[in-house]
Amino acid sequence: MSKPTAAIDKPKDFDTEFLFRAPEIYVFSACSHVVDLVVAAREAAGAGAEDAAACDERLRVLFSQLWGLAVATQRFDIILPLMSDGTLSPFFWRWFNWWQDYRKALTPEELDQVRGLLENSDPGALEFRPSGDWLTHRATMPPGVKLPPLHPPSTKARAPQRPEPLKRWSN
Repeated sequence: MSKPTAAIDKPKDFDTEFLFRAPEIYVFSACSHVVDLVVAAREAAGAGAEDAAACDERLRVLFSQLWGLAVATQRFDIILPLMSDGTLSPFFWRWFNWWQDYRKALTPEELDQVRGLLENSDPGALEFRPSGDWLTHRATMPPGVKLPPLHPPSTKARAPQRPEPLKRWSN
């Protein structure tokens, strides 16, 4: 059995506090990265590069990250990104596909420009945004993405927590 690639071995950790103030394109990029890792893990398992138990464990970690990222999309007016059964909602997938189609339409030069802006936390990244309304986009999951055989813990336990506001003392 061959060893899985490093890109599949260790998913990227996301700073949940940063996700509450990150530009929408950054949150989409993080979601897209995790979705790509899910597809790669499924392909590796299908090719026999990894046994089913190892693949399931890898997918649990990846979907846990994706659920956390989905919760962060609520600040972009995505109501209910997670369903009660642990699936990502049609609203999440409409938003994701809206961004995915936009990203695919960018030229390599534009993608390089966006990457540079994001790496430098440049507000110019905000200029790169799809036009129209994500509610009109398809609500389907990308090919190769299906839920692992588990349900996430409650979304309250999974959701990144905002820092507590400072309390003022009154006399």
